[in-house]
Amino acid sequence: MMFIQGSRQAVIAAVVGVAVTLTAFFYLRYTENEKAHEALEAEAYSLQRDIRQSLVSHLFVAELLAREWERSEISLNSRRDSDADIVTLYYPNVQNVVWLNADQKIQFLYPKNQKNELIGTPFSDSPLRAQLSQSQNNRHAMMGPAGNLGRLSSDIAIFVRVQRSDTPGFIGFVISLQSMFNNVIRTNISEGFQVSISNGTGILYEFAGDPSLKAGWTHNRRLQLVGNSWELAVWPTAEHMSDLRGSVSTAVLLAGLFITAALTFVLYILGQSRFKAQQLADANIELYSEIDERERVEKQMAYLAEHDALTGLINRNALKRILGEWLEKGDAKNNSALLFIDLDRFKEVNDALGHTVGDELLRRVARRINKLAPNSSQLARVGGDEFLLAIECTESRQQVVTLAERLLQALDAHFFVDVYELFISASIGITFAEDADFNAEYFIRNADTALYQAKEQGRNTYKIYDKAIHKDLTKKLELVKRLRHAVNKQQLTVYYQPKVELSSRRITGFEALVRWVDEDGSIIPPDQFIPLAEDTGLIIPISEYVMRESFLQLKQWHELGFTELSIAINISGKQLHLPDFADDVIEKVNEAKVPPSKVELELTEQVFIDNIQSHTRFMHSVREYGMSLAIDDFGVGYSSLSYLKNFPVTSLKIDRSFVKDLPDNEDDATITQTIISLARNLNIQLVAEGIETEEQVEFLLHRECATGQGFLFSKPVPAQQVTQLLQQYNGLIPIQIA
Repeated sequence: MMFIQGSRQAVIAAVVGVAVTLTAFFYLRYTENEKAHEALEAEAYSLQRDIRQSLVSHLFVAELLAREWERSEISLNSRRDSDADIVTLYYPNVQNVVWLNADQKIQFLYPKNQKNELIGTPFSDSPLRAQLSQSQNNRHAMMGPAGNLGRLSSDIAIFVRVQRSDTPGFIGFVISLQSMFNNVIRTNISEGFQVSISNGTGILYEFAGDPSLKAGWTHNRRLQLVGNSWELAVWPTAEHMSDLRGSVSTAVLLAGLFITAALTFVLYILGQSRFKAQQLADANIELYSEIDERERVEKQMAYLAEHDALTGLINRNALKRILGEWLEKGDAKNNSALLFIDLDRFKEVNDALGHTVGDELLRRVARRINKLAPNSSQLARVGGDEFLLAIECTESRQQVVTLAERLLQALDAHFFVDVYELFISASIGITFAEDADFNAEYFIRNADTALYQAKEQGRNTYKIYDKAIHKDLTKKLELVKRLRHAVNKQQLTVYYQPKVELSSRRITGFEALVRWVDEDGSIIPPDQFIPLAEDTGLIIPISEYVMRESFLQLKQWHELGFTELSIAINISGKQLHLPDFADDVIEKVNEAKVPPSKVELELTEQVFIDNIQSHTRFMHSVREYGMSLAIDDFGVGYSSLSYLKNFPVTSLKIDRSFVKDLPDNEDDATITQTIISLARNLNIQLVAEGIETEEQVEFLLHRECATGQGFLFSKPVPAQQVTQLLQQYNGLIPIQIA
């Protein structure tokens, strides 16, 4: 800004000078380019004309020779060699002179030492055959690909019908286009120009060494003759392009920029001198103004450092300082309280109505909380929709609970913002100073922990901090950290539980189950870490590991001769949200080289229902590839069964909660019987989970449930133990283990 104020004339001079210089440069460059285009067009036209003349001369000679042979009383056998010798002498591009009889068989080929094996064979591999066959009344030359007479695919042939009563046929020239183009172009092209000639299938000839300007400066001419078409492209070399353009535009550009720079510099020096003189005169006034402004800014910064700009309330830093002062007082140590208030689903207001309405709602929430807050309290806004209400002195804990209930009731009433009537609830976490060891940081942390518990209990409620809650959260965080390390250090392993044919006790397949073996060798139960893996997203790398390992293990069992075994893999709901999950599963099956028909993907009924519409493509993709699709924990919590009809489900797994009390519990027996009948009527396979007694086996067999798994047969065991079991008992469950 200072540069512009002191050098306005210099800036104007620079802008005008650059504009005039660029205008002149682009105009001159345009005229130079037009000149170059004209030269290219003239060169392309000249080459087109020369090539055409060369081709026409060959056509003319062919027709002339044909008419001469028709009028000649001398037999063709007597004059063919001499005429062919003359043609090839004066027309070096003619590789061969050929004579075809009326049946288009090659009767004569000159020079005689070339392609003698073609004598007596038909002319072939050229569309000219059809033209020759239909040329009874055609007295003109016909031209096209040389076919089997040519040396290269680009060679052409010219034929003219000879109407002689004794020896009717066709006189023909086989012409090397490469040679003809080379002779014509090298003789006639101007220095600095480059040429390529192509047809519909590719480049036939190219005279070029610098392709840098080919894309932007090529001039094309179409060369058409006797039904044949070639594309002639001409472009200059970079050096010749510079000669065609000349250097006037560049010289004007450099001169204009130099003059503009010199004039701008002079005007800048003069302008800065005047501006600095004025600056010096105004320095004292600006200095005093700056001092006053700095003092005002420092006060404003001090205020903003401890206040929320939107609501005017104190912020977290100020509240933490105030809490520290309270907790240092002896009379406040036993009765200070803190309420952490968080608005439920406030983000929906911002998303639906915009931040302007959301900000006004926050102001009104703050005013409503302040109306109910005790006199000895401080209200702070510590986040987007989070407030902390600190109470210095409370009569009892019940007083704080009553206040929390009143706050929930007040915030649950409607708010009017602009033209909107809004309803919003809150969750509150309550804590007391004695539970935080009278430490301000712990005080706020405990309130946040209690708020988290209130959110988990369904919102629009309050929760009082309990040290046991904090211990549970700390334990949970520690377990998450250990799980991340376990995934990174590959401390997870895959166990396999057999699926057994109940009547014969033959193992038909396995369900792959992940197990966490800690560093001390203990196994952490899956019900402790699987929910954490789902919440943190670690379930995705864990599931990919299980899938990869179980496919490779199935391949090993197949190689040992147990080719009828299948493997069941549990699929997480988070995996179904991956865009290429179906392709990833198929890729892993292909990498392991296992039959898709021996792979079954299991989805819990809840995951299946939650994703049934958005993941239809995944279900059909895996089924079309040959894999099976099973519903795990079937019958738990859902009543809609339409998906069994509309989606490619191949197997149902009866939940263990229905099996464990069989056959004594009549309700479980009825439910199990219903599921079995439903699956049988829909032609869906069944697997009963959690089988632990022979009575359960008898019940299921009697009702035609053929397959099951459970501790009666085997617990989930490592792959090595499964392999020993298969080899030792030939794929059967031994009685002593069962």
